[in-house]
Amino acid sequence: MRVVEATKGEIIKGSEVFPYEIKNDKVHIKLPFHVDLKRLTDVLKEKNYFLANDPEENDSQGWGKWYDAEGYYPYWIYEDERCHYFAFPPEDYKLVPEPGSAPKHLPVLGTKAIEEFFRWLPVLKEAVTRESVRLRE
Repeated sequence: MRVVEATKGEIIKGSEVFPYEIKNDKVHIKLPFHVDLKRLTDVLKEKNYFLANDPEENDSQGWGKWYDAEGYYPYWIYEDERCHYFAFPPEDYKLVPEPGSAPKHLPVLGTKAIEEFFRWLPVLKEAVTRESVRLRE
């Protein structure tokens, strides 16, 4: 039996559609807008989050509630092929039998991950770029 490590789909809420993929043990959600990393950094600082990068020097930003000297944070915004993605580890897993060994835990997009995404969506929308706002109008 070959286990597929990535799953894909869409999260749909009202008129908004968010394509997602699970890869490298994280949920990666494509955002329908661009994020201003400087603005996001400022919003997260106001909320007392620790940050991974200087937004002026990088095209991604990671953050978390606790400081990590090595820069590992659970939440990330990054750009890939001119689109912004929000990535985080899901808390939902399914057990897949592995012949001759312990079952493997595969991350899935479940209730907890969807709740986590919608908890962060308003914060991400606070940092929408001016260009994204103009495109929506």
